[in-house]
Amino acid sequence: MSADVLRAADASLRFGDWGPGYLAQSDDAAFGVVVLRPGDEFGNHLHEHHTESFVVLEGRAEIWLDRDTCKVVSVGDVLRAEPHEEHFVRNPFDETFRAVFVKTPWVDGDKVDRPWTPDPESAS
Repeated sequence: MSADVLRAADASLRFGDWGPGYLAQSDDAAFGVVVLRPGDEFGNHLHEHHTESFVVLEGRAEIWLDRDTCKVVSVGDVLRAEPHEEHFVRNPFDETFRAVFVKTPWVDGDKVDRPWTPDPESAS
């Protein structure tokens, strides 16, 4: 990875105008952006090898950890999900959520889906 400037707006989001999108990937780290519109959610999963950190740029979201802890994150917050820590992200709020994510170290294919959805009435 070079010292290039990465721009959040350059991410090609997985679902068109929302979801995750990578900006750069190398052996030591991957950088990307995740966007959730009001009502969007990104399924529960974990990573076996890398830590995933979120730096909130815009809006708010709930990030559920290990199915029992809900953290509401907002602009300026940083949240880390350690290896083997399940995390589920949803936006129950009225504004768009946008965050940078960093996965360290980057291990291609290091995502284990763990289907689960919190009660829609919980936490927010």
